[in-house]
Order: sequence, then structure tokens, then C-alpha cells
Amino acid sequence: MRTLHDVRDEMLAVAQGTRPVPPVRSVTDGEAVSGLLGVLTPANRALMHLIATERPETVSRLAQLADRAQPNVSRALQDLAKHGLVRLVRDGMSIRPELVAAEIDVDLVRGTCRVVPMAAAAE
Repeated sequence: MRTLHDVRDEMLAVAQGTRPVPPVRSVTDGEAVSGLLGVLTPANRALMHLIATERPETVSRLAQLADRAQPNVSRALQDLAKHGLVRLVRDGMSIRPELVAAEIDVDLVRGTCRVVPMAAAAE
């Protein structure tokens, strides 16, 4: 299983151009699909929308935009990052949230999810 450090290193390499953008990721394990769907609450989808549209510079600013407590937003972002939907970029003393997933396709019949990264969606 990949750790958050592995994911961070891969994302840094992609951002620096030393590694190609990873392909669309499919989730087929029932527990993984269930976990991904569980994190996609209306409140978390609203956070992802704010990250995409407002591009907040810090988690604190995102919490203000969402009118939510920062510890609550931080926990939500950790869950979203664990599932590869957002990344948390350290910028000096603060952390900047960035949206990773542009789309999530769910096939309820097959029990699979497909996460389309922002870079792949732009192509």
C-alpha cells in the first residue's frame, strides 16, 4: 500500500516535470470504493468546489470561505488527501489545499470508481 509520503513524492515529481502525469486511476476494491464514496459528503464536495473556484492560499482561508471551523476543515482535507482527491502543499509555515481530482465517475453496477486527475481532464 502506498503511503502519503509516496503520493506526495509522486505529485512533486509530476509538478516539477520529472515524471509524467499518472493515468486515470480506477478503484475496483469494494472497500476502497466504499471509502471513497464515504468521503464525498456534501460538505466535502463543497470544500473541493471552493478549492477549485477560489484557490485559497491557506487552510485557514478555506475554512473562512466555507464558514467552518479550521480543525474540521483540516480533518476533512486529510480524508480527501488520503483518497487522492486533494493535495496539501506546504508553503512556508502554512498549508495550501489544491484540487487533484477533476472528475469522479462511479459505476454502481460494477462497484468501481474512476478518479480523473485535473491534468488529465484538461487534455
